[in-house]
Amino acid sequence: MVSRDIRKSVLVPIIFFSWFRFPLTLRELRRYAWRRELTEEEVKSIVKGLPNVSLVGDIVWRNDLSIGERLGRIDLADQLWRKVEHWRWLFSNVPFLSQVYVTNTLAYNNAHSNSDIDLLVVAQPGRLWTTRAWLVVWMNLFKLRVRSTRRWGKFSPEFFLSTQGLDISKLAIENDYYLAYWLADLVPIWPDGEHRSLRQANQWVKASLPVAWRSPRIRRLKYLKPSIFRGVIERILRGKWGDQFEEWAYTKQRRIIDKNLRKFGVNPSVIYNRDIIKLHFNDRRAQVRDAIEQALDDLLAKTK
Repeated sequence: MVSRDIRKSVLVPIIFFSWFRFPLTLRELRRYAWRRELTEEEVKSIVKGLPNVSLVGDIVWRNDLSIGERLGRIDLADQLWRKVEHWRWLFSNVPFLSQVYVTNTLAYNNAHSNSDIDLLVVAQPGRLWTTRAWLVVWMNLFKLRVRSTRRWGKFSPEFFLSTQGLDISKLAIENDYYLAYWLADLVPIWPDGEHRSLRQANQWVKASLPVAWRSPRIRRLKYLKPSIFRGVIERILRGKWGDQFEEWAYTKQRRIIDKNLRKFGVNPSVIYNRDIIKLHFNDRRAQVRDAIEQALDDLLAKTK
């Protein structure tokens, strides 16, 4: 008889990704198993015994999803990935930038007709706000940044870390499924497709998603060097002038963030200091967790 904990390990990803309207393959379901390492055959056997869960071929989902919806979302994601690759050069022109990741739904190829491109940006210490200022200027110049409810294909750089503050375990809420999957699916896009120190700093996720953590998402991307323009700006802003610019950028952007928080904050999770800028004006993590745990209680009760 399959234990409750083992059924839960398979149900958590089914519920989570169905919540975001993305059916999973059995291979993906094995990758996302919660706190367990299972074989694909074990996953398939468990799925067959779960109520209100559909299995067609090797595709798994619950509720009113379909294989066709998955294929459509993957096709839209491919369009967004082409845009990411087209604009990667821009990051080479942002002073003090260390690495850029695509996050959230696009990271696992789940896009809809109004999807944006969420980014996590890592910057050098002492220049976090300078990095954000330059990136925002570049993206506004090329009209790449999300500025309205029309989000399709726009970049949303709402999470910045300095290399001195890469461990984000302190941001986790209780049973933070969302953050665990978010971290496991980070896709590096600059300077290339290789993971670096960010994963090392967040080894705590390994306990929740052992298979996913062992098999990070990678895209084969050409290494892009910082531009000559960036090098010139960095030389100018290395010393006292740079410290003054960083202070100005911090003060200026903080005022704008506070204003937007009052205007747009619904269920906000906004944190900013010298090592982190997290601008989520509607943080859904608790909502997602509660929905998952309610669904778990309902489904596990039916499989006693």
